[in-house]
Amino acid sequence: MDRTRAEASTEETYPGVPGIPRADVDAFLSRLDDCQPVIPDELTNHYLKRAGVREPDVRVTRLISLVTEQFVQSVADDAYRCAVQRHQAQAKDKRERGYDTRDKRIVLENEDLAAALKDHGVNLHKPPYYVGAARPEEVEEQEEAVKEELNEEPTEKKRRSN
Repeated sequence: MDRTRAEASTEETYPGVPGIPRADVDAFLSRLDDCQPVIPDELTNHYLKRAGVREPDVRVTRLISLVTEQFVQSVADDAYRCAVQRHQAQAKDKRERGYDTRDKRIVLENEDLAAALKDHGVNLHKPPYYVGAARPEEVEEQEEAVKEELNEEPTEKKRRSN
């Protein structure tokens, strides 16, 4: 592993992994066989199969589990930082209003998680409306209103022409 950049650049690499020698990639992949990530292989395999992967390799499963674990940890750290900032701002406001500020508990709220996920490119908030998401009763009412409008149009035209 203590190679110079010149030695590493002359060694053979895998396609799509430039700058990392094949031997280092192979050593990393062999360590994945012994690794036990927090996310169980069964759970990762379930979602891989739902995504269309027929029989995932154990190393691929564990690599995806490790990446997912790292992502969740990163989001949790960011959400905690947001919660601490919010708590400090609230403590200042409470102190100004005369409240007791001895409560030092940090409570993670949905707002904190949403802010952290937004930094990672995930939008947690639902859009204000959904196309085709009306309740069946509303759809029936709308259909009846359209039918009534269609039936009334010819009679209104007749009245106007008279």
